[in-house]
Amino acid sequence: MPRSRSFFLSKSQFTRGLQCHKSLWLFKNRRELRAEPDASLQARFDAGTDVGILAQQLFPGGMALEYNSGISHNIKTTQKLVRSGAQTIYEATFRHDNVLAMVDILHKGPDGWELYEVKSSSETKDIFINDTAIQYYVVAGSGIRVSRVFLVHLNNQYTRVGELDLQELFTIDDVTDLTLNRQTDIPQLLAAMRQSLEGDEPDIDIGPYCTEPYDCDFIPYCWKHIPECSIFDIANLRKNRKFALYYGNILHMEEIPPDFSLSDTMQIQVEAEVTGKEFINIPNIREFLSTIREPLGFLDFETFMEPVPSFDYQKPYQQIPFQYSLHILADDKLSQHEFLGQPDEDPRRAFIEKLLVDSRHCRTILVYNQAFEIARLQEIARDFPEFTTDIELLLARITDLMVPFRNRDYYVRAMCGSHSIKSVLPALVPYMSYNNLAIADGETAMLTYARLAKIRSQEEIDKVRQDLLEYCRLDTLAMVKIWEKLVSLIKPREQLLLF
Repeated sequence: MPRSRSFFLSKSQFTRGLQCHKSLWLFKNRRELRAEPDASLQARFDAGTDVGILAQQLFPGGMALEYNSGISHNIKTTQKLVRSGAQTIYEATFRHDNVLAMVDILHKGPDGWELYEVKSSSETKDIFINDTAIQYYVVAGSGIRVSRVFLVHLNNQYTRVGELDLQELFTIDDVTDLTLNRQTDIPQLLAAMRQSLEGDEPDIDIGPYCTEPYDCDFIPYCWKHIPECSIFDIANLRKNRKFALYYGNILHMEEIPPDFSLSDTMQIQVEAEVTGKEFINIPNIREFLSTIREPLGFLDFETFMEPVPSFDYQKPYQQIPFQYSLHILADDKLSQHEFLGQPDEDPRRAFIEKLLVDSRHCRTILVYNQAFEIARLQEIARDFPEFTTDIELLLARITDLMVPFRNRDYYVRAMCGSHSIKSVLPALVPYMSYNNLAIADGETAMLTYARLAKIRSQEEIDKVRQDLLEYCRLDTLAMVKIWEKLVSLIKPREQLLLF
C-alpha cells in the first residue's frame, strides 16, 4: 500500500487516533484484523443513521449529498452549493489538511454558517466535542466562515403523544466555545498521528484506552495474549487496579501478591479460581429460601428500545417489554405461561393484562436481577395508571433469585466472576445450555423481534416467533433448575416448609 495514503484521515479516523495510535495504524494497514461489528453494534450504527436523517427535518428544504456519489464529487458539489446561495446542506463534504469531514447539517444562519453534529445519544458528552472540533478545523480551513457549532441529540424527557414532535424530540446544545477551545491542539495531534503512521506498527501495550471511550475493534488482536479468567475478570475490581497488576507482569490470579487488597467477594473468586474450592454458605441460602412461598412463579421479561419512540407514552430509549415467560410451581406440578407481542403494535397493555392474570395465584414471583423487572413494571404503571394498584401488588411478591449468587453465597470457579444467569446455569446445571438455540441472549432476542415487522413470509414469521418463545421459556426453566439446586443443598424437597 502506498504510504502516502496512510496520511489521509477522516473524522472517525481522527477520533480513533485520539484513543490509540496503534488502533489507527492497524485500521490503515491491517484492517483485516478488525472484529466485524456484531448485530447489536450494527443496529446502533443503523439507528444513528436514522436519527441523523430525521434531524434533517429540523431544517427542511436542504440539499442532500449522497455518500455513494463519491468524496471528490461531493466536495465539489458542496462548494457549488455554498457559492450558489444554498441555505441548508445535508452531509456537506470538505477536505482540508488532508482530513475529510462530512457535516450532518450545514445551515446558513444570520451571522454565517452553522455546523450541526447529530448524535443518537440522549445527552451531550465531552467526547462528542472531538467530533465537532475536527469538523470545525476542516470546514473553517476550507474557507467557510463558521459562526456557531451545535450538537443535536435526543431528549430523553420527551414522551410521545400523537404525532412526533421533532422540536421536543431533539435538544440542540451550543458547543461553539468548547469546539473553539480545542482548535489549537489539532495540528499537533494530527502531526503525532501521521508520525505514527510513517513507521511500523506502534509498540503500544493494552490499556484502559482499549475500551475508553469506545470498545476498540482490534481488541481480539491486541488482547490475544490474555488468558481466560485472568485478573481482568475479577468482578468489581476497578480498571486502574487491574492494569496495575498487569503492568506488574501479573496476569493469572494465583500470581496476585498477598498484600494486594481485595474485598471479601473478590477473595472468594480468586480462591475459587486458584484452588477450585466451592463456596456454599448454607445458612444464608437457607435464610433466602425461607422467604419463598408456593405457588411459586419464575418470571422473565424481554424488552426492546428505540431512539425514536413509535408509540404513545414512550420515551427515547425506553425499555418496552414485548415478551415474558412464566413458569409456575404448585403442588409439585410445573406449568408455563407466555406472551409475545406483535412488533407493529404497542405490546405493553396486552403484556400487563395477561401477566396479571397468569401470575394472580403466585405467592412469590422469582425473577433474576429484580431491578430490571421492577423498573419495567413501574414504567408500565406510570404510563398506564389504570394498572397501578395491581402492579403494586405484583411487585410486593417479587424476590430476586440472583441474590445468593451476587452475594457469593454460592460460588464456583466456572462462574468466572459473573453472577449472570448465563454463567450460573452451566455451573450449577451443566446439562442445560443455550448453545443449541437460534436465539441465545437478550440482545439477539430484541433485534430479532424488531426484524419481525420486516418479514413477509408467514412461515418465517412463525419460525422466528417460535425461536423467541423457546429462548424466553428456557430462561424461566433455567431459574426453576437453579432454584431446585439451591433447595437440594438445604434438605430434600419434600421436607421444605414452603407453604
